Amino acid sequence: MINIQESRYGVDELLVADAEADERRWLPFGDSAFTLPLLFDVRGGSWVSIFKAKGAGTIERHRHSNPVTGWTLEGTWGYRERDWIARPGTFIFEPAGDIHTLYVHPEAGHMKALFHVFGPLVYLDDDGNAEGYDDVLVRLDRYAAHCKSVGLGEDFVRTLIR
Repeated sequence: MINIQESRYGVDELLVADAEADERRWLPFGDSAFTLPLLFDVRGGSWVSIFKAKGAGTIERHRHSNPVTGWTLEGTWGYRERDWIARPGTFIFEPAGDIHTLYVHPEAGHMKALFHVFGPLVYLDDDGNAEGYDDVLVRLDRYAAHCKSVGLGEDFVRTLIR
């Protein structure tokens, strides 16, 4: 028999209760989209958030350096480069190197999905040239500034860091 105990070097679990209860937690992302961060894994370089968008919105073309998983909560959406449509209950795995442009499918006119992004992503123009990037620290800094500006306090983000 092997006795396994909790490591004293581990980090605390994270429980985010009623994440959607306070509208101030939603970070604007373009004109008709928002993201709600749930976890910033600064050691592993990943983040988890709920992404929602309305209307005929498109999220600019980008490439993931690491995998991404997604779970559709509401509405319909897809990637302009693919022929499928995600509806509530749809799970998606995006492999490292995947390039796509997210759009809200007109069937529902809105979407909400939970994404776990396991590393940086690079925003691309139509010719494949890099125009910008996001990683866990860029996202964290942006969210801290947002929290400060809406009265949640800049330190609010510390509750989401592991």
